[in-house]
Amino acid sequence: MTIPHGDWLHGEDYRILELPDGKVLLFITGNNRVLGVSPQLGGHLREGLHTLTPDESKEWCRLVEQGVISDSNRHRLASSTFSDGANLAINVNLTALCNLGCTYCFADGGDYGRIKGKMGSQTVGYIFDFIREHVTDTRAVRFEFFGGEPLLNFDCMKQICDDSDAFRRESGVEFIYRISTNLTVMPDGVLDLFAQKKFIVSVSIDGGRETQEHNRPTKGGGGSFDKVIANCRRVREAGDDITLVARMTVVGDRVPLVDNVRELIAYNLFDYFQIYPGVVPASHNGIFSTVITIGRGATARNAGAQMRKTGSDSSRKNTVDPSFYAQVVELFEIYPTLFSSGNRFRGVLEYERFAEMIVHGKMALSYCSGGRNYYTFSPDDSIMPCHRLVGETEFQGGSGKGGLTADLSAWRLSVDEHPTCSKCWIRYVCGGGCKQENYVATGSLTTPNAEMCKSQILLVEQVARMLSERGRSYANRNRVPLEDLFVSCGRPVVMNLRQPDATLPGDLHHFYSPY
Repeated sequence: MTIPHGDWLHGEDYRILELPDGKVLLFITGNNRVLGVSPQLGGHLREGLHTLTPDESKEWCRLVEQGVISDSNRHRLASSTFSDGANLAINVNLTALCNLGCTYCFADGGDYGRIKGKMGSQTVGYIFDFIREHVTDTRAVRFEFFGGEPLLNFDCMKQICDDSDAFRRESGVEFIYRISTNLTVMPDGVLDLFAQKKFIVSVSIDGGRETQEHNRPTKGGGGSFDKVIANCRRVREAGDDITLVARMTVVGDRVPLVDNVRELIAYNLFDYFQIYPGVVPASHNGIFSTVITIGRGATARNAGAQMRKTGSDSSRKNTVDPSFYAQVVELFEIYPTLFSSGNRFRGVLEYERFAEMIVHGKMALSYCSGGRNYYTFSPDDSIMPCHRLVGETEFQGGSGKGGLTADLSAWRLSVDEHPTCSKCWIRYVCGGGCKQENYVATGSLTTPNAEMCKSQILLVEQVARMLSERGRSYANRNRVPLEDLFVSCGRPVVMNLRQPDATLPGDLHHFYSPY
């Protein structure tokens, strides 16, 4: 019998996941679907499709015919353009000034080593000229107010919001407003603006008092926790239409991640969390709990195997705290218990996005929208394809006056065109990895950071496990708001056109629906 997709490889085109309770899952790379399989079939699939028994092959063929097993992701990606999957997003780098001294700051304290002063009216005009030229077919634009600390240039931020009203009346373009802030300053009028524009307020807070004071002190060495929590309360009281997000960065385990998350949830202030590992140059990894090394040849599939004790001259020191992975697994163990009817908490954005992609048949066209539909404007009128790379002038994409002038093809490289990512089993969920994190670890935008590959794989594995263990009660959660929340820097996500989920035939012996 000729088996459809017989050339698929385990670990590249599908993946077998073994759960602690003895269940076995099949993740299908071609359409991001998860199926339960018998342990016997799981063992055969690990070895390859050529080892299936006649009965297993027959059931595989039936599911291919029904579209349950397919490679729709590949076809959807091939037919897409760089403007698909996300609104145009403008990161407005309002100021080089910042009042905190975060231990892991990628912006060199706020000025990226080169930005001076604050954004002015001329750059604001360039921003709206850019929007006229580059707004996508969605006719919606997202403003991401950033810095430095953006609220230290509140007047310019308010000008942009006011000007957007006139622009909307003129053009019909709608706007979404989001700010990334340490929320230690609260200018007059900011609460009214947040409420009026239904802002998404992403607050940089790494956990409870001990973690926040250690990771994010003021530049004078003082504490920031009490002021941030007090201001979060003020934002929360300003209106229920404001979405409050706790943006956490993990750079150690002085206090476990689980404890930090629980402490922040207990305040009942935050609608969502974002949890990222701090990624720093190896020369700065003294802030981590421990230091290990990862071999230069590490890939998404062997990164874990290559992690080892420090001492090899041929390896690179880590850029992610090694404790991060175990802390994430611990958080997933209790994650479903964090939801309660009496608390605002609706989930960790990245986890919920991955669950949505698996359950509803969506795929990532890229890791983020940088250099596609997402650009950063700074006070010097530069346009950068990534807000984290404002300090690296070799990546400049253009200027406010001249528009986009650089070759952005590296930013628009599809995952199927990438020599490494095209062979990874989570490629249509991950989308190819963060280019800035690649650059920090390898000196190249397109050479993967093995530690972040490991992180993305871990998240997909844990979400698949959680869907299986928690069933429909978790799978059916409302995830519609995710479209507006700029998850993973606006990761462009589209429906992958797989066949809709349906009840599997009742006479199957080797496949079943895990949720």
